[in-house]
Parts: sequence; structure tokens; C-alpha cells
Amino acid sequence: MKIARILAAAAAAAATAALLTPLTAHAAPATGGDSASPDIAGGTTTTISAAPYAAQISFDSTGTNVGCTGSQISASWVVTAKHCNSTSLKSVRLGTTYLETGGTVKTVAARYASSTGDVLLLKLSTPHYGSFVGLSSSFPATGASAKVYGWGDQTEGAGTMSYYLKTANVTVAGQGVDTYGGPSVRTQSQSGHTLGGDSGGPLIVNGKLVGVLSTSSILPPQNPSDYTRYYNDHASIAGNLAWITSVSGVAGS
Repeated sequence: MKIARILAAAAAAAATAALLTPLTAHAAPATGGDSASPDIAGGTTTTISAAPYAAQISFDSTGTNVGCTGSQISASWVVTAKHCNSTSLKSVRLGTTYLETGGTVKTVAARYASSTGDVLLLKLSTPHYGSFVGLSSSFPATGASAKVYGWGDQTEGAGTMSYYLKTANVTVAGQGVDTYGGPSVRTQSQSGHTLGGDSGGPLIVNGKLVGVLSTSSILPPQNPSDYTRYYNDHASIAGNLAWITSVSGVAGS
């Protein structure tokens, strides 16, 4: 998963944006996606059947310039990270295991950013009746087992995304703060570590979406094979749920 370094000025501008106003230009790089490196390193390859709601966020209209990951929460809505937002964010690819190949590409009709966290809602130009993930209305318990998914970089700093959807096991480590200062679900990696391109991707606990990937960090000294030294903050779905429901009509449980 790619993790963006967001300038303070950009974060402040985002915080003052009208809640229900479709976004125009924002603080992401002009080409879209994350500007810093944190694909899933380690972990395992999987198929879209393991996470049928997983979405590729593309910075062109053809779905062939993927820079972030997201989750489909209804026929018309996909959720990802606000730091992925850009005027270049044009389309979403759904229903495929493979990066930039297969499935269905839907144009993004509008983008809406949360004022309280690193959450971006994408409204599809036409509905896609695939599989949707439910939204958690509560913060997960510390120590709970969880999974992350994405097509992000496979090694630290390599910049090569995975052709196959990948997953890794993580553990909920408590509450933290996301890129924009909002509440986050902090996790400790177990079998793999999210990197660039995984931003906005799902954190799943008991089959529900509890967070979207916001930031990534490692405890020194760096040892790429010791994934338990990696921590991530996922913008909390519960902390942004009222806003998500007000914009999209999708409620949590």
C-alpha cells in the first residue's frame, strides 16, 4: 500500500471543505496515489473471492493506472483513503483478482471527503451490483485478529505492485490517529506489511470493514523480514460512520 506524505496545509484545507460537496482538486500527487512507500510485503496471494468487495482505485479513465485500493460498500459507493484523492482519480476497477486486468471498470462521478479523518467516498457513475462489505459501527477489541488486502508494492521501496490481490494477517493494537488527525484503528503486522498502493484498502475484522489504510510505520532497526515490527493506522469506519451514512445512505451494524 502506498502511503502519502500529506502537507499540513493540504490537511487544513481538507478539514474546511463542505461535507457534502463533491471534491475538485486536492492534495494528492498529480499522477494520483501515494507519494511514499509503505503492496503488501510478505503475506500471501489470494483471489477476489476472498474479498469480493476489494476495489482498484485508478488515476485514469481506463482502470490501468492503479495507485490505491478501496472497498465497495454499496452498488453506487466505494470507500478509500482521502489522501488518495486527486483530480486524476477517474475510475474504479471491481470484481477481479488481477491488477489492471479483468472485472468491471466504473467511472467515478463524484468524490466526497470526510472532514474528520482520512476517508474518501467515491460515487460510481452507474451502479455495480457486485458484493459489498458491511460497515462496522464499533471499534474492534485490542488483540482482535484482522486481515488486510491490496495490490500494493511487494518490497519496501521497490515500487512494483502485485499483479495478484494479496492479503496479510494483522492484530488490532489499539486506537491511534490517521493522516488527517482523525481516529484510527492501529494494527501490528503478523504475516505481512502493507505498502504503497495499499492505501485506502480494507481492514477486516469478523467480516466487517473497520478501517481504511492511512499510514504505515516501522520500529527501528529496520528488518524487512520481521513484519511484526510494522504498524499501520487505518482511518476508523466507526469514527466516520455518521458522515459515511449521511453522504452515501449506507449504515453500519
